[in-house]
Amino acid sequence: MPISIQEVTCKSALTGSGGHFRLNPYVGCEHACIYCYATYIARWRGQEGPWGSWVQAKTNIPDVLARELRRKRGAHIMLSTVCDVYQKVEEQCGLTRRCLTVLAEAAEQDEALSVFVLTKSDLILRDLDLLRSFPGGRVQVGFSVTTARDDVGALLEPYATRPSRRLAAARTLREAGLSVGLLFAPMLPYVTELELPRLLDLAERADLERIGFDPCNYLDRHVGAKLQQAYQRLGPKAIARLNEARHNPGYEEELQALIRRCTEGCSGKGATA
Repeated sequence: MPISIQEVTCKSALTGSGGHFRLNPYVGCEHACIYCYATYIARWRGQEGPWGSWVQAKTNIPDVLARELRRKRGAHIMLSTVCDVYQKVEEQCGLTRRCLTVLAEAAEQDEALSVFVLTKSDLILRDLDLLRSFPGGRVQVGFSVTTARDDVGALLEPYATRPSRRLAAARTLREAGLSVGLLFAPMLPYVTELELPRLLDLAERADLERIGFDPCNYLDRHVGAKLQQAYQRLGPKAIARLNEARHNPGYEEELQALIRRCTEGCSGKGATA
């Protein structure tokens, strides 16, 4: 898919309150994951092209971030929510690396500052030097996964790094001494449900420190409609389970029960649902 990259400037870098903030060097994401809830942002950014066809790069965000960090001491900062900070455009623009440089320098002066980086991309390995420069325990990395199968990943996350490479990158970062975890985001009906034992085993083998779970949002709205089309290629059982998840009021409780059963043996790992 052709990508339109638009350079924009921002007035603020951090959004949030109460000491917890989000940092998005980009708006939009070329991964084009069909379950992405952030597609709603397009109408607020004046974009008419399909999700995944455009990205806005906030060219001044490292400088704005540096100014804001002087006022926001002890911040807990997450990268990111309406983009993947290591999508392919980062190779060209380098905004994530510049922001991490600012954050690492700020962490030397602010002992309460902490950073969490969530991504689907193994491009994060490029910045291993920066990640290791943070004071101990002050930066954590999470890899978002929905499946361990590259073929299923290609269907649902067409332009994202394939799951096998994500898992390999997680192992590499963990072996380098970083705090790394997996976030099953979202927990896709049928797909992630069936693979959850295998995914948890892979996390255990890689000695990852935490696991997290995020339900699939807006199944009864635009996300569900897009998944319905993709699930046609996964077969009738997948379609039936998706429809159950969309329309059964008891689905969320059933999903929580599945997570509890599967994580009973994950002793010593932080698990959040």
